[in-house]
Amino acid sequence: AFIGDGTLNTGRFHEGMNMASAWKLPLICYCENNLYAETTSIYESTNLTDLTARAASFGVPGVSVDGNDVMAVYESASEAMARARKGEGTTFIEAKTCRQRGHFEGDPQVYRPREQLDECLKKDPIPRFRNKLVEAGVLTEPEAEGIHREALAEVDEAVCFATESPYPAPEEVLTDVYA
Repeated sequence: AFIGDGTLNTGRFHEGMNMASAWKLPLICYCENNLYAETTSIYESTNLTDLTARAASFGVPGVSVDGNDVMAVYESASEAMARARKGEGTTFIEAKTCRQRGHFEGDPQVYRPREQLDECLKKDPIPRFRNKLVEAGVLTEPEAEGIHREALAEVDEAVCFATESPYPAPEEVLTDVYA
């Protein structure tokens, strides 16, 4: 389950974690802690900002990782998957990260200081991981540039397809809707 830090302040989170723990469900709860539940700072909505402590209150092991470090996320998720596959129950992963954009289109982000956003942009996981791969000799600069160009072309193609496609018929409004 992928959730945000604001979710931890809801009853359904606590009910779900309680049952997952009681039944030793193979659940991986991945929480993106970006410090904001929409426009409300975590420091204004809870006194317990160590989110893994909430998992511990249900007897669920929790780990806190740099959510902008691709390998740290991969390693924590791999360990959680191994636990789940061995029947060892639920794992809670807190990925400490930041939002590069607001929570909605047009969000002026007046609820956070500009310096916080500037710091966030420096932690972008994509260039960080790219640089790590180049430094390790796994990828060359030209290869990295080629991958970047291919990704941009794929996005452009998808946007073009979407904008040129006709709107679906009204009777299709519930097609492939499961929740």
